[in-house]
Amino acid sequence: MATWLITGANGWLGGCVLDALGRSIGDGDRIVVLGRNRPRALSGALFVSADLLDADGLGRAVRDVSPDYVVHAAGKTPPTPDDAMYEANFWGTDRLLSALRSTGKPARVVVAGSAAEVGPVAAADLPISEDQRCRPTTAYGRSKMMATASALAGRGPLEVTVGRVFNLIGPGMPDSLAFGRFAAQLASPSADPVPILAGRLDARRDFVDVRDAARALIALAERGTAGRVYNVASGESRTIREGLDRLIALSGRAARVVADPGAIRPGEVDDSRASVARIAAEAGWRPTIGFDQSLRDLWGSAAGGRFPLPLTA
Repeated sequence: MATWLITGANGWLGGCVLDALGRSIGDGDRIVVLGRNRPRALSGALFVSADLLDADGLGRAVRDVSPDYVVHAAGKTPPTPDDAMYEANFWGTDRLLSALRSTGKPARVVVAGSAAEVGPVAAADLPISEDQRCRPTTAYGRSKMMATASALAGRGPLEVTVGRVFNLIGPGMPDSLAFGRFAAQLASPSADPVPILAGRLDARRDFVDVRDAARALIALAERGTAGRVYNVASGESRTIREGLDRLIALSGRAARVVADPGAIRPGEVDDSRASVARIAAEAGWRPTIGFDQSLRDLWGSAAGGRFPLPLTA
């Protein structure tokens, strides 16, 4: 019997990990969710209260759970203040790994990284490989890069991999992210034409469905090679405008796009297309949900409908 430990299950990605794991683990295995607050839907998992900022309490909780597999999806994203991001993303990861090492028990751990660690990449260097030099331009990217470095530098009984997650998309997308914000604006009761506040629309991003990304992290926990980084991406890039136009079409509404200079971040990346050759070869994972289906399901969730959860692993 194997014990899985998940952090960040109250978040978007972590919640999808919990859902995917609940539908895929073997009979007799158990799932434990660790965090400050109990998720609304535990999907048969156990809940253990612990705070990644409390090293002593975290150590006790981890020793009690004694996990075999860990998916660490907890963390903070913009617009969280910089100091809080460093505390959660770097120090929270460091404390969790220290607590796991203190048990003396071997465990397979996957840490959710971010494409923001990489920073701008020249067109000649696309698609981005896992060996690309990281030059993050944001506090978020730096905090995630530090977490990755800490995770891979540690010694002891843990087998740690990092899933470098590119731009997530899909149902339940929060409005702190561009497409989630566009969908929320289109779903609002305001009169047509709906004003859509948007930053740079020509930027290209490698969008991967959050449900595919959740399955990737599970695959890495099971089959990833310790000490390695893996891109979790689609292998293609799309412009922000392409996604916005599709959401407008799905909504059936008239829209008026309004430039929002505040949505443009200094040092913003032009293109972030990634190679997924490593994760396909070593963990047997490939994305299964296309960009259009992700947008359809995003719109369905924003408009209050239900969306399908594909059963493919």
